[in-house]
This record gives sequence, C-alpha cells and structure tokens, in this order.
Amino acid sequence: MLGIGTGIDQSSVVEPADLKEITGNTATTLQLWLQNDTEVTTAQWKDSSGNDNHATQSSEADQATVSGGGLNFEETESDHYDLTSTITIGANQGFCVAFVIEMETVSNNTLFSKGANEQIKIVNGTEFFFKADNPSATSTLFVFPSGTFDNSKALFLLNRSAGAENKFTFMKNGSTLTADVDSSSNEASGENPNGFDIDTLGSLEGTGSFFDGKILEVAFWNRSLTATEIADVNSYLQEIHGL
Repeated sequence: MLGIGTGIDQSSVVEPADLKEITGNTATTLQLWLQNDTEVTTAQWKDSSGNDNHATQSSEADQATVSGGGLNFEETESDHYDLTSTITIGANQGFCVAFVIEMETVSNNTLFSKGANEQIKIVNGTEFFFKADNPSATSTLFVFPSGTFDNSKALFLLNRSAGAENKFTFMKNGSTLTADVDSSSNEASGENPNGFDIDTLGSLEGTGSFFDGKILEVAFWNRSLTATEIADVNSYLQEIHGL
C-alpha cells in the first residue's frame, strides 16, 4: 500500500490572487497555465504563465469546442492541441501539475504527452498512468478506489518531489488519495526519478488515447510545490470552479 502525501488542513488558507502569486512565479517556475475563461478559442488557448506557451491547433477538424471557460474534447474527432514550446523535466527533477476536468468517457484520457514513453493520463475509473523516458522508460500505474475518476467535474493535483526517490502526492478536490502501485519500474515504491518532455495536450502524440470531455483549467510547474503552496493551489482552483 502506498501512502501518497498527507492531508492538508485548508481551514486557515487565505485565497491568494492567482496561481502566479501563490508560487511566487517567475516564467521559469510556472511553465504553463491554461486559465479558465481567459483568452480561449477553438484555435488557441492562451498561456497565462508569461511563457507564451499557448495550446494551439490550426486544423479545424482537430479543434475542440469552447465550453465552460475551457475546451470540450471529442475523442471520436481526434481533438488535441500542440504546445508552442516543449516543457522539459530533467531526471530527479520535481514537478507539479493541477488540472480541472469533466470527462465524458472515462477511458484512456491523455492529459499530456510527447511520444509513447512520455505520458500523463487517466486510464479508467481507478487507474492513473505516468511514464517518463529520461534516461530510460519508467512507468508508474497508480490504482485508486473505484469511482476515483468519473464523469463529475473534479480538480486533480499530482506533485512529485525532487531527488532520486521522487515521492508522489496525488489529490482530488483538495483531499489526498492513497493508492496501491499496481505496476512500476521502481519496485512498486511510488518512485519515478526519470525525466520527460511534454508538447501535446489531449492525446498521445496526436494519434491516439484522445481526451474525451472538458479540460477546464491546467497549470504545470517545473518544480515540486510546498505543502502550503499545494493547499493554496487547491483552495484557489476549488473556489474558481465551485468544487
């Protein structure tokens, strides 16, 4: 059994102005922020991090529709977006990704990818898959209780600490989840020290495992966040999205 992080009391959290203020952002920390209801069109979702790393799609056939301040992806229509710049996380480097989604079909919904060996995706109602490819392919499949991933709108946060052990914290709507590691290249310990790149939103390399449903907000940091920052990120996004 893997305990992923510890619960954080949010009763005394004071809501900061936005995600950039929460983490003392410079453009080198918050790598990507696809902010809800902020300069989002079918062709482009503008990056609010300051990096101009917009999510773009020039092909109308592969464009999602604007919905709920975010984008509604149709799996059968191959909707997906390319990031203007590749985000690179080095070996042993921490990172954090927070995302608000509302899935239509809960099956192989890829959030980010860059090739078969670099993926972040929800596999089904209980499984979350992370795979990194630097220096060699390392995968971790987290298995959660039934119904963890469903059709309701929810905020998820995945935080990986820096260092050779790279412990994970996984949260849903501000609460820490505990998981078994069903299969892992790292002795089922919940460790994954490998680095990876991401450059695609909503599919595996633009060719499969397409997201089916709404992506309402996404933020990606190239370092692990502190417990206080995690609590503040959760508080901010839960308030914005009524969770």
